[in-house]
Amino acid sequence: SHLIEKNPAKAKQFNDTLADVYRYILQNKGRNLVLLREEIAFLQNYFDLLKIRFENALQFINTVDDSFYDTVLIPPISLQTLMENAVKHNEFSDASPLLIEMKIENDMLQFKNTLRKKKLRKISSRIGLTNLNERYKLTTEKEIQYTEKENVFVVQLPILHTIS
Repeated sequence: SHLIEKNPAKAKQFNDTLADVYRYILQNKGRNLVLLREEIAFLQNYFDLLKIRFENALQFINTVDDSFYDTVLIPPISLQTLMENAVKHNEFSDASPLLIEMKIENDMLQFKNTLRKKKLRKISSRIGLTNLNERYKLTTEKEIQYTEKENVFVVQLPILHTIS
């Protein structure tokens, strides 16, 4: 309600974008694969919601070439899961933003974020990554890969190409 009182235009934008996010989830929850174009549009809507909440504390850089948008398939809601995990498990602020980057390299969609683990947190069960990996194995017969280094967390998602 604070957003409605403080900035009605932004509240309307938030509401409209939230409706788009829910619509995508409802329309695609039963599908095995979606075009990368659809998934990136959904991810951008989700990121827009996060930006309204966190403002300059989040940065997202997508360097996936447009030529992949209509030729690559991935399980729906995969990218949102990764962005949600990055936000959930890391500390960030306007002064020290969370940087999330996405690119395609060697038939893998690479999703990378700065790693600044929350100090007061439960030990992660990695249930989000485990569930995502299970979906990938069922759908693509391939597994996701992830690595954690000193200050970066990287998840690599196998991609499938559409039949031309």
